[in-house]
Amino acid sequence: MKALPSIAFNEFKGSAGDVTARVSKGRQVLSARAMASNSKTPAQAVSRNRLSKISRSYKKLSDGQMKAWAVLAEKMKGISTFGQAAELTPHNAFVRINSNREMVGKPLLTDAPVYTTDVPEVEYEDFWITPERIVFMNVQQPSDNHFLVVKMSPAQSPGVTNGWSKTVIVAPGVDVEYGDVELTERYVDIKGFELEAGKKYFCEFWWLDSTTGFTGESMWVSAICKETSVGYDAPYVPRAIVEIDEMYLESTRNYISDTAIGFSKGSTMVNAKFHYEFRNTRVNAYYELDNVPDSVPNCRIFVLGRGTRLSPRSVNMIRVDFTPKEEYFEVQVCPEIYRAEHYYDVFDTTIAIKK
Repeated sequence: MKALPSIAFNEFKGSAGDVTARVSKGRQVLSARAMASNSKTPAQAVSRNRLSKISRSYKKLSDGQMKAWAVLAEKMKGISTFGQAAELTPHNAFVRINSNREMVGKPLLTDAPVYTTDVPEVEYEDFWITPERIVFMNVQQPSDNHFLVVKMSPAQSPGVTNGWSKTVIVAPGVDVEYGDVELTERYVDIKGFELEAGKKYFCEFWWLDSTTGFTGESMWVSAICKETSVGYDAPYVPRAIVEIDEMYLESTRNYISDTAIGFSKGSTMVNAKFHYEFRNTRVNAYYELDNVPDSVPNCRIFVLGRGTRLSPRSVNMIRVDFTPKEEYFEVQVCPEIYRAEHYYDVFDTTIAIKK
């Protein structure tokens, strides 16, 4: 900006080209006119293209499909801070649901889903923001269809009390691994820089149901980047993981596969996920493993198995014993009740009982 007392500009007001003129306190003031920028970051370009594609797809719906989306939009109306129902058009509902689903790789939904409000809040045991990592521990994932969406701010001064407007999505739909959610690499990839010790970070997160596109209530956490956790002020210790790709016992005709059982250090919480089959009445299976971490305790867990073959679906409690031996680690798997269903998927969070 430049103030010019020159008589030549005495009556010049308005804009010409990139210059804007005005009179201030008897002086002529010239300034460069602000120009709108059409530049977009790669992430913004992808997001806008995605929304544009979804928006155009709405016009191809049948009259019946549009009416169904109109009904859904009425049910999805939120409440503003002034107590008035927020407007939501059928088109808005269509774009919102399908943009949520596309974040996690799901195809376009042309038929409106059945309205539901049962997407739960995010529950977890503890949370770390350290210079080396961002991680939620013992996250209670409602099902395989639920993905965590996380927004985070860049580093803020410790005295900042409200940085929520600066948050951007760093995890558009992250799965839970062994009960934990690790966000460090995602944050660095999006933001382009490492975490800073002593700085404050603002986080917002919620569950996304990938089947319906509905989301749960948002949760907010702000924390100073330090070596200990937000909840218990505890240092981070990686959990011990027992993994089995697949094992079959000819003697008992038992089969276990896709196994991931995670033990939290200093906690009794255990997250288990595996597929189990038993094909005769001798249901006990003993597996000898030589790659089990030393921190896995001598313990017993009970997990809920869901039947996969028979209809109606049955459930069974499955016991898993972990016993250290001199040269290997023994894992015993045994359904508590013999049922007609012999094929089970386990996806559960439980408590380890010391033997």
